[in-house]
Amino acid sequence: MTYRIPPLNGLRAFEAAARNLSFKLAANELGVTAGAVSQQVKKLEVSLGIALFRRLPHGLLLTEEGETYYPRISRALEDLTEATEAIAPDLNARKFSLGLSPKAASLLPEKWPRHSTALDNFISSTSSTADMALILDNKLDCLVRTGQGPAGGLSAITIVRGSCSDGDEPVQFICRNGLIECRQSKAIIADLKACLA
Repeated sequence: MTYRIPPLNGLRAFEAAARNLSFKLAANELGVTAGAVSQQVKKLEVSLGIALFRRLPHGLLLTEEGETYYPRISRALEDLTEATEAIAPDLNARKFSLGLSPKAASLLPEKWPRHSTALDNFISSTSSTADMALILDNKLDCLVRTGQGPAGGLSAITIVRGSCSDGDEPVQFICRNGLIECRQSKAIIADLKACLA
């Protein structure tokens, strides 16, 4: 069978931008620039011969074609993730070593991530640090810090706090590329969002 599949990077960029309705938020999640996400989506649109987004001054809207395409692409990427985790048991079962900056720790429940048993299956150890180099040196799997600065080529998701005022910084989850969609990252991000709501 011959498959007609656009480039995977374009599909990932489209899925993240469609879910966030923002190239900037998609870029934070994928660990690239907003311009790179925009270019990948544009290449995808050219290869398909249709517009997937309406670009507005303050964000994005999906076109009718984009609304039709998004749920199926999202499911396909989830299927790829599940298929990968099914054959890579070490990735699936491995617990993450996590870095937690003191400033981020002050915004989270006392003893986070051990504040409940929710993350026991996903985190092996926690270190007090804000040093992203530890991820690059394979000494940590992920890091939670405040701010939304560049992640130095790593994958990042910014979580805006529910009580965030103009002077408050959001919290950022950072990990190695390829780990952002795994179940460990998803569990940590979901818990962060719940704690910061």
